[in-house]
Amino acid sequence: MTYPMNSAANTGTPGVLKKLLCASLIGALGAIAAPASAAVVTFDNVQNVVTPQLNSGDTAYNTGDAFTEAGFTMRVLNSATADAGDVGLVGALVDSNNAFACFITSCPVGNGSTYFAGLNDGVLNLSFAGAAGFRIGGLDYAFVGPVGGLPNGSYGQLVLTGTTATGGTISTASNFPGQNAAGAFTFDQFMIDPTFRNTTLTSLAISACMFDDTGACNADREFTMNQAQFALDNLDLGVVPEPTSIALMLLGLAGLSTTVRRRSGK
Repeated sequence: MTYPMNSAANTGTPGVLKKLLCASLIGALGAIAAPASAAVVTFDNVQNVVTPQLNSGDTAYNTGDAFTEAGFTMRVLNSATADAGDVGLVGALVDSNNAFACFITSCPVGNGSTYFAGLNDGVLNLSFAGAAGFRIGGLDYAFVGPVGGLPNGSYGQLVLTGTTATGGTISTASNFPGQNAAGAFTFDQFMIDPTFRNTTLTSLAISACMFDDTGACNADREFTMNQAQFALDNLDLGVVPEPTSIALMLLGLAGLSTTVRRRSGK
């Protein structure tokens, strides 16, 4: 016995195929216009890139050490103006709930989870393999004081420097938040400007600079002397697909279009 085909499920009719083509085209245009997938780096699920110098459970990082989360590779680097042989502690994962995590430095408050601390003029460099690039929409940040008891105020800026998909560079910066009533530096949201937020990057370097007596923000190691330190959390990132992925999608749409034309007798 044969059964009649349900017309509502019959994708062989020209009308249905045309609707499918239209929906697929809208999806493809959306993929071209915006990041294909979003991720938030929280530093709660970090996986270290294990080396003879870095174990899987380590939370302190020297120059060149790396870890991954949400598909991103994050490498901890020294200041660009530091001595070549100065490769000591430049980053750490800090558990906000660990009262002993900030035995030496003055850690910020206002974060109830694990965050990354760039220490001793350190830099955090982000990259993502297998994509055209990524964009950053926002993050939480704070100043990590070298000592406690400092007067209230902003001591410098968090600096974002991106390498663009066309090989250029783009930068943005924001003053560090000050202290609360108890004298502790606090976390706040970094409001990234629209131009930087909408630029596709192949890598992103996050660092700090410190204000000098003229009001300029200086990142030179001779001036900062291991005091350009920062805290990061909740990096809002969007991955931009490879052009080849979009091309394959459009090729598939071309085949679907041909089928529609044949079925409709055109």
